Amino acid sequence: MNRAPTTTAVILDKILTFLAPLFLSAVSGDAAAAREAARALLAAYNPRTDNELRRAALIIAFDFGALDALSRSVADDLTLNQVLRLRGNANALNRASLQNQKALEALQQLEPEPSEEAADLPLSLEPADLASFARTAAPMSRQQRRFAERQAEKAQQRQQEQARRAQRAAEVAARHTSASHHPPV
Repeated sequence: MNRAPTTTAVILDKILTFLAPLFLSAVSGDAAAAREAARALLAAYNPRTDNELRRAALIIAFDFGALDALSRSVADDLTLNQVLRLRGNANALNRASLQNQKALEALQQLEPEPSEEAADLPLSLEPADLASFARTAAPMSRQQRRFAERQAEKAQQRQQEQARRAQRAAEVAARHTSASHHPPV
């Protein structure tokens, strides 16, 4: 069954609930306008799945957290230690945002566009086709990909060993047949 990637309305609503407070001060406390601002920012990331939606929300939250920490760090009544801590937090939040941006971009490259046809089954049960299908069916971690590759290599080695055994058995049978047709002198 082919399914186009979709987002869940409940998850979108929950994410908007989390993001809306970031915009309340900018819209004079209007909750509906704050949710709409969050929705517009999320839409800019073009999330197609719940996972992409969550990544986009994290990018927004970390970006605004970093900006908030930086803006607070310029207050005149802060000690040097407080300023450095706020700037360090802003830097950490920015790194987290960048990591989520890379993860979102990777997800969007791995997941097909809704208009693309996804394969329901592998082309055959051959190890190479199974490994190829597994790689394209769902995003896998590096460990999962390596495991699938090892499994495919082992299956190929088993097939080669079976072919060698069959060839040896055929050679032995041929020698036996040849020896039985030629009586010893």
